[in-house]
Amino acid sequence: MYKTSEFKDFSKSAPSRLAQMIDNPFRNFSASKMSQAVKPMTVVEYTDLLGKLHRIPVRNRTEMKKAQLFLSILKAETAKVKDIIAQYPMKYGQVQKRFMAELRAELKVLGFDSKMANRLAGY
Repeated sequence: MYKTSEFKDFSKSAPSRLAQMIDNPFRNFSASKMSQAVKPMTVVEYTDLLGKLHRIPVRNRTEMKKAQLFLSILKAETAKVKDIIAQYPMKYGQVQKRFMAELRAELKVLGFDSKMANRLAGY
């Protein structure tokens, strides 16, 4: 019976031939394919003031700079909110109730509603 070399069963061939195939699995690869490595995808992570995790996938330096610019805006906003909250006296990790009206008014200027102000104040 005639078998093409394409479907040849190497398990029945000489052990030296099988060993030669196992020793060098990249023998038939072209040199140009070996140098084309897949670029890794880097993920930049940042956890903001509210505990939300922001994940930004980055492939190159220009995307990294854009991600850093976006995160610097978030960090500046977080620092501003923390400074405002730090002005008020805290009790058991919460801003005292008598100062909540003032805090809501200050945070409303930054675009936070009363529900978000309560969450930031610890309620």
